[in-house]
Amino acid sequence: MLFFSKGYENVSMNDIAQEAEMARGTLYQYFKNKNDIYAAIAIHAAEILAEMFKEVALDQTGIEKIRSLSMTYYQFYKKHTGYYQAYYHSGVFDYHSTPQMEKLKKIRKMNYQFVVKALKEGIADGTIRNDIDPIATTLIMLSMSNNVNNIIPVTQMYMDEYGLTQDELFESNLELVLRSIENGEKHPNNSKDRRII
Repeated sequence: MLFFSKGYENVSMNDIAQEAEMARGTLYQYFKNKNDIYAAIAIHAAEILAEMFKEVALDQTGIEKIRSLSMTYYQFYKKHTGYYQAYYHSGVFDYHSTPQMEKLKKIRKMNYQFVVKALKEGIADGTIRNDIDPIATTLIMLSMSNNVNNIIPVTQMYMDEYGLTQDELFESNLELVLRSIENGEKHPNNSKDRRII
């Protein structure tokens, strides 16, 4: 897919029409502009992530669900990298720029609520500290996860210098998050020795 291989800024409607083997005028019958097309791709990405989140076991404690959801988000990035990038980068779009973005916003909010709900369940079942704000905590966790998924050159420089892989960075980030929100008790599923990739 052109957006995945060339990047949003480097793709024109002409490029898309040629790739799809259709006339440019025909393409405009379906999409007003490339924002519409990109939004459609991001919606599909959001739906993939939503289905993956729905598969997280319901019979887990709150802290276990946070671990599972975090791992699922990373697996989404690893297995569906192009769709992850579309999902991630569509976040900078003006949500009023295209009618498609309204649908994307709805699915994004649903995905966000998976994590908020797990945090609230953890507070209720005693596995997560009761002094955290689930909304703010979800935002912080999302930001940290995206930083692990989108390695900038200076971060890569340090990782190379000390022989740290992206998977190991993800594991360290996840353990840091879990330890910062857990309710002080040791939970079996929080063992640092577990390999998750």
